[in-house]
Amino acid sequence: MSTVPWPAIISSASALLGVAVGGLLTARIQKRQWARDQQIEACAAIVVESTRVQLSLRGQWKHDQRVDWVPWNEALAKISLVADRAVVEAAGDVDAVFWQHSDRIDRGEITNEATWFAATEPMEAARLAFVNAAKRHVLGSADRLDRLPIRRPSGYMPGASSTPPRPSDPP
Repeated sequence: MSTVPWPAIISSASALLGVAVGGLLTARIQKRQWARDQQIEACAAIVVESTRVQLSLRGQWKHDQRVDWVPWNEALAKISLVADRAVVEAAGDVDAVFWQHSDRIDRGEITNEATWFAATEPMEAARLAFVNAAKRHVLGSADRLDRLPIRRPSGYMPGASSTPPRPSDPP
């Protein structure tokens, strides 16, 4: 009469179940990490391309150069695939501001440096809102930026001297 080695069967089944559960958990973690990496990459593309477009809009105004919208539209397409609604909406807000200012340039409404710098304020505000949405929704950071790291000095006015006035010589 043979006896069934139940402890060995149970041990083997437990090991196989552990391997299967471990594999499923590892796959889930890798999928989440891949998705997060894709979101970070898409957000970085929006930041990079929004800087390029803003500079290109200046070239459109100053030198009648055409803006290459393809990389910007590609960045928008990618963000719409991988990010949540709040981040996608923030990117869309940047796009809307770019459209408005491109149209204003085409209509000749931006006529000098002062009007250009006034036009950049909504662009920079929309870009900042995007960065903060990305930090919150993709990175999970509660830390918000008050200004973009690429910016003109506070209080800068076009045509004004960029060097501070020199104090008068003592008598």
